Amino acid sequence: MSEKITDVFLQLFCEKNSDGTKHLRLKGNELYQRISYRLTHKDMHRVASFMKEYVGEIVSLDLSYNDIGDEGMKILAKEFFNEDNNLQHINLMQCSIKSEGMKWLVTSEYLKLKSCRVNGNEIGYAGARWIASLIQNCLSLELLDIAETDQTWESIECILIVCEQSTLKVLDISKIIPPTYYTKYDPALLADELAVLLKVNAILVELHVQKCAFDGHDIDILVSGLRSSKSLQLLDLGYNRMGDLGVRAIARWLRTGPPLRALMLPGNTIRELGARALSFGMPFSKVRYLDLTDNKITDLGLSIILDKIKKYYQLRYFFIWGNTIGPITCERMERMLASGVLHQEGIDIKLYTVDGELHAAYYPTNHYKHKYYSVMDHGCAIELKIKRNKIHHPDSLPRALIKFSHIDRYPPVNESLGLKVRKESVCPEDEEN
Repeated sequence: MSEKITDVFLQLFCEKNSDGTKHLRLKGNELYQRISYRLTHKDMHRVASFMKEYVGEIVSLDLSYNDIGDEGMKILAKEFFNEDNNLQHINLMQCSIKSEGMKWLVTSEYLKLKSCRVNGNEIGYAGARWIASLIQNCLSLELLDIAETDQTWESIECILIVCEQSTLKVLDISKIIPPTYYTKYDPALLADELAVLLKVNAILVELHVQKCAFDGHDIDILVSGLRSSKSLQLLDLGYNRMGDLGVRAIARWLRTGPPLRALMLPGNTIRELGARALSFGMPFSKVRYLDLTDNKITDLGLSIILDKIKKYYQLRYFFIWGNTIGPITCERMERMLASGVLHQEGIDIKLYTVDGELHAAYYPTNHYKHKYYSVMDHGCAIELKIKRNKIHHPDSLPRALIKFSHIDRYPPVNESLGLKVRKESVCPEDEEN
């Protein structure tokens, strides 16, 4: 046990929220840079004791990138989770937790979790039953991140069946089955199970399915379920291999005007034909966040998309870095920035002129993965001081057009406007713009 992990030390890592609650931030990568040490199971007694002292105030716990293991989860479960605890959010990413640790978390009494992230742990198929049990028994759970947890096809199938009648609004199963020789599976079966989930679950808002080896035909199967979903607002299909065929299926679905607000398709080998197909579907969609980074779209393909984003539901975030950005795209982008169709803080390129010719440089606007992987804001430990987080009311004005996990809210809250007055007579369609 490190002698530096004292109550005073933990107080410095306890962020205060404006609503009177606290967020205990104990990220292993930050601790290692500060004291060359990551938390182990021996430190969990002290952490649990500190949390019991502020049991009604601490609502969020971040233990990502530590080495607490199953024994650490056992200590936390036994010494902290009681009827007085108010813990709503827990981040256990890359904490060396296996099936036994998941068991101790799930079998804890008085769980009140709203979000649980266990991505990057080798929970395996033996821990799938405890993941399913968490979904079934924790009726307050809204966000579950089980990406990269070394499942098998049989175990993930059982988890998805449980998700059909659950309270989940956000589900992340990216790279859920490791692509090794011993764990081969047919991605079409996973796409079919997800299609069934989308047809049955009426409250799912976000679905993240990165790195699952979906090709164009698998996406076609998935779209059959997307057509039935009336609640999905964010779809993340990054780093699959859908190609132009898969984008065509997505574009046909967008023509039907689904409630989708954010579409993430980075790293999918999309070319000019796929970009052209997407441009035909975009004018009919409600998409305000579009991520096409790290594809193979040509300069002409990007210009075709730019010509079609002037639509009723204005695009607020548009990311294209990693494609071929040539003079045609730069000219279109310059014109749209001048006219106000796009804004610099909503795109990931910055235009500059050399010898009278426009060029594009990377502009760090897309912070999605930065926040998802709990990367430190400045890449290194900064001055240690008590941080205070402003928690805005859900009805704060102006009304949120984009509001998802790890994505900046658009537009930002203007406190001088107060709260929005709800009118029962107003139709949802009238509030979309």
